[in-house]
Amino acid sequence: MFFFFLLSSLSFKFQDSLALFLILIFLFASLASLNSLSLFGQSMEKANPGVVFEEPLAGLDPSSPPRFIPGKGLYLGAITEKEMGIQTAAATEKEIAPLYVGESQVYRSSWEKSSSFSGQQQGFAYSTSFIDGKDSEKLNIGQRVQVKAKRSGPEAQSYEGKIFSIDKELIAIIGKAEVILQIFDPGHTLQVGDWVNFETTLGLAATWITIPETAILDTASGCFCYVFLGKGHYLRKPIEVAFVSQGVGALKKGLEKGEEVVIQGAKQLWLLELSLSQSGGPSTY
Repeated sequence: MFFFFLLSSLSFKFQDSLALFLILIFLFASLASLNSLSLFGQSMEKANPGVVFEEPLAGLDPSSPPRFIPGKGLYLGAITEKEMGIQTAAATEKEIAPLYVGESQVYRSSWEKSSSFSGQQQGFAYSTSFIDGKDSEKLNIGQRVQVKAKRSGPEAQSYEGKIFSIDKELIAIIGKAEVILQIFDPGHTLQVGDWVNFETTLGLAATWITIPETAILDTASGCFCYVFLGKGHYLRKPIEVAFVSQGVGALKKGLEKGEEVVIQGAKQLWLLELSLSQSGGPSTY
């Protein structure tokens, strides 16, 4: 009714039809503009549920497929964990020293008479080996060594021994030192020319954060291990390994005492992570 009244009043004031036509176009354009603004406001209200930056992780029931979220790690259901045979253990503080493992060749048998000139005694076999000059600096004369004969058979015979001498004169020439071992062999079982394996500590023991060697992943991208964060959650962490000795890795950094690491199944987790990161979605193990 308002528009009809307005048009009636305008017809009395304006006799020119062209002016009336322009006014009608202006009025209809204004109404159309108001209507479009109203629709835009309604659409903004409906389309404001919040921005989702990452798909939320579904609740992990036992049959949930493995999932990988960059920066957060792997999420496994209980069935997958069991199929992969995953086992964990806590990182511990332990006093440990590097272990040197080498080979040595017997040049004097234990049946030979004692020599006052060389100090070598009957009842002991003597063997020689050449080791890196830097490693020789961490060994001491009289240090105990464990020796095993390199012979074919079900069980190689073991011997007790010690470092008899360390000759460092050749380090400047070939970069190696000659180490002579004295091996207790009252049964005269070692003969000249026999090869033996030996191992001994390299330097003094110190306290390190340690994990089993099976937890260490030595890859082209560096050394890692998987930390268990509970409820099927596993995160790969970079670690710096000082040395590995007797099946135990001593760490310079990367873990704290008490953190749970995967000691069985770490390699399978690494392969699974690679697969999921490349596919970009959940997968069934």
